[in-house]
Amino acid sequence: MKKKILACMLCAFAFTCTPIASYISNTKTVFAVNSSFTTIYLETSNVKEITGSTNLSVFCIKDESGVVTQKDTIYALKLNNGFIFQNKPEIVTSGKYQDKVQFEIDYQNPAIAYITIQKQTDDTDGTIEFHNLDVAPSETSEIDKDVILSLSGNNTYDTIKVGTYKESPASYKSEIKIKTLEGSKKPSATGIASPGKKLQIRIDDEEYGDITVAEDGTWNYIFPYKSSYLEEGTHTFSIGYLQGKNTLFATVSQEFEILPEVPKTTATVTFTVGKNTYTYEDKTGYLESPPFIDSNGRTLLPLRAVAGTLGIDAQNIQWDNINQIITILIPKNETSQYQKAIRYEIGSHTITINGTTQEMDSAPIIQNGITFLPLRPLLNSLGISDDNITWDADTYTVSYEAEKINS
Repeated sequence: MKKKILACMLCAFAFTCTPIASYISNTKTVFAVNSSFTTIYLETSNVKEITGSTNLSVFCIKDESGVVTQKDTIYALKLNNGFIFQNKPEIVTSGKYQDKVQFEIDYQNPAIAYITIQKQTDDTDGTIEFHNLDVAPSETSEIDKDVILSLSGNNTYDTIKVGTYKESPASYKSEIKIKTLEGSKKPSATGIASPGKKLQIRIDDEEYGDITVAEDGTWNYIFPYKSSYLEEGTHTFSIGYLQGKNTLFATVSQEFEILPEVPKTTATVTFTVGKNTYTYEDKTGYLESPPFIDSNGRTLLPLRAVAGTLGIDAQNIQWDNINQIITILIPKNETSQYQKAIRYEIGSHTITINGTTQEMDSAPIIQNGITFLPLRPLLNSLGISDDNITWDADTYTVSYEAEKINS
């Protein structure tokens, strides 16, 4: 379909309408298609407030110029503020325009429709009426902004206000709530709001991204990379419904704190089954015999290597060769007293800690002259909780967090 506007169209348009609806009469603006044309007007039914898909009811063009309109004359009808046409209207024509008008929505940009005079008209009067045309907001429409309907030809236009876009309260049934807000170097937040609605996050009034509420009404947000540059101290987290590109409403805010960075006091230790090396942060240790998995399916670690990563001196590890017993004495302070005495017996399924016996499902064993114990009983007895132990079944690697040893 041609989109070219022909210059030799009408000599005089004066737009008035038969009383189909109540028309706005005080917002007419004038344009001339070219210097030989008198004024023309666009009139539409009065829509004061739009809260969603809206029927324009009727708007009309009445031509009393008595001038011939050339075949394939095209006018562009446009909507602003992110509104689009949703359907073709019913067209009622009379006089010179009888059965000569076509209405088509631009499939690439549905905010534009084209009115084409398909056949050359005579020099009588004529009226074009458009009934029941639906328009709707899109993702780029903004609340509290006027919606303007424009009729254009030859890069000139006549406009009229259709109404003001307001959000329907029913669209946002849920108050936005922040359920949790974790303040750290990588903060995160969760909450509830209206399902399917878009929210925008701001920190200290700076935009930090958009999210969409899940169908169950929940939302969660993990701060993007640039949050790592937030300064230490108190900041304000704000979240609100986003309408259009940058309009927020129903915003709620909550303060959170970025704490000073505390130097890490632990080191990550890693042992791998079948591997003769282990790591302590960026350092590598070497083993005479690697960790292995015993007949019970338990991973066994070398006792002295593990004790070394926990700062236990060799002098605190005692070996009773006759009874095949290992005793580890963990100092309480700089005196000769001890806070913990741990005994392991080769081949025995028990550990004795300060006189209290605990059971193991695998027994200590000596392999290649090295004493091995099942990893969890060993680490637990030396003060490493299960929360600080990680087992990777894919790589057969065990890692744990140990207090750093002063070097």
